[in-house]
Formats: sequence, structure tokens, C-alpha cells
Amino acid sequence: MRDSVKERSFPEEEDHVKKFVALLVVIVGVSAVAAAAVAAPVAARPAVAKKAVTPGFYRGRTIGYFDFGPIKLEAGNKLAPLWTVTDPATGQHNIVDTVPGQADYSPLWQINMVTFKSGVTPYLLKSKADVDAAVNKGDITVTATKTVVNCPVLGFGQKRVAGFSAGKTIHYYDLGPVKVAPGNAVLPLVALTNGVAGQHNITKETIAPGATDYPPLWGIVMATWKAGAHKRLLTSYAQVTAARAAGELTLRKTSLVVNCPLVP
Repeated sequence: MRDSVKERSFPEEEDHVKKFVALLVVIVGVSAVAAAAVAAPVAARPAVAKKAVTPGFYRGRTIGYFDFGPIKLEAGNKLAPLWTVTDPATGQHNIVDTVPGQADYSPLWQINMVTFKSGVTPYLLKSKADVDAAVNKGDITVTATKTVVNCPVLGFGQKRVAGFSAGKTIHYYDLGPVKVAPGNAVLPLVALTNGVAGQHNITKETIAPGATDYPPLWGIVMATWKAGAHKRLLTSYAQVTAARAAGELTLRKTSLVVNCPLVP
């Protein structure tokens, strides 16, 4: 969702996982609405919708992330492991072992189910090291799944990128392209290939500045000023369609999908 993007195409390969879904809804904090989202337009929201920040553990410290629920992917995406405890002690959160700024970080997390064995009183696990130690003691079992959730970690110096929606400025994290399979909510985003200085990407939907509770996947629509057109700053989808109707601008839908969650 950067201000300048190039079209990419991806191979098709669907990876559906049914096992543990009901359990993940409770433990990972995934909402049924997010899990059932489909590729359809989202209605404009009159208020500033804020998404709850979910706490997690990273190497003994508490971090926060947005939980957008399961994501349907094609092969070839970069994934990172996440551990979720099925029978947790009080205060237990999901566990990750990488954060933004590290080479192995990804907002796409593959779920590992951690279960305390019969007769073992659950205790807090706050790191991968804690999980490994519990495995070595014989206290827990760890079961890998194929379920992947889209849960971008917040903070850690990540850059806020500006965009336009209905004439106003919004902000997001640019987490790069995602090879998605059918069945995700993917919203259109207009990117000017030859825009003027200060031009940002433009959403079709009306999003209030500061809103964060919004689907994070965006399908790129390339917009290009025609030769001889009067180039100007476009800050709304209405302006984009007006320029197109006037014969000044061309629009071209691409296969590129980017993962760009809104941030305050």
C-alpha cells in the first residue's frame, strides 16, 4: 500500500483448515465475523471504529496486536509461529518469538496448539523458551496446525503511511503484498502511477481518520494520468471517478493484494 506500487501475479493454491477452528475462535480471540468475511464492499462507518488491541507475550514481555482472524492463503507466504494454550492459567496470552524489525517477522502467524498434560496444573508460559522448557519437562504437548491468522504487532518503530479517504488523511502500516486465496475481504485501493507531489493512495470506502477497525487487505487499482491531462492532487474516490469520466485518467484493476492495517 505504498504510494508507488507495481503489479504482481501469484499462483493459485488454496489451503483450508477446519481442525481447531472452533477452539481458535475462543483462544486466539478471533471473531466469527472476521472468520466469515468475504470479498465484498464494506459499508461506510459513521463513527471512528476502533479495533481492540489484543495482548500477547514476546520473550517474557507483553506486546499488543490487532487480531483480524484467520486468513485464507495461497502457497509462498512468509509465516511466523504462534503458540496458543488450550487450557491456560489465568493471565495467559498467545506467544510469539519475533516482532517488527526482525528478519523473521511476519504478521501472518501459523498456530501451534499447546496443551498441558493430565495431572499438570497449568502455569504461565511467556516465551518460546518457556514452551520448550515445558516440553522438555514433559508438562505439555505442542500440536502444529495449518491455521494462519493475520495479527499485525503494533509499535516497534513501524512507520505510519498516509493515505486519503473522502478528502481526509488516514494512516496505516504497509506490511507488503500477500498471496491470498478466495474468500477474504479485499477492498479496492487506488494507487496513482504518475501522481503529483503529495499524492497518496486512495480508498473507495469512506474511512474516518483515526479508525482502526477495518479489513486490512487491499486490492490495488492502478490509476494513470493520460498524456496532456491536468495532473492534480486527488484525495477522494469521487475525484478519481470524475477524472476518469472526463477522459483524463485510466483505471486498471490488478491482482496485487497488500496487507495494510489502519493505525491511529
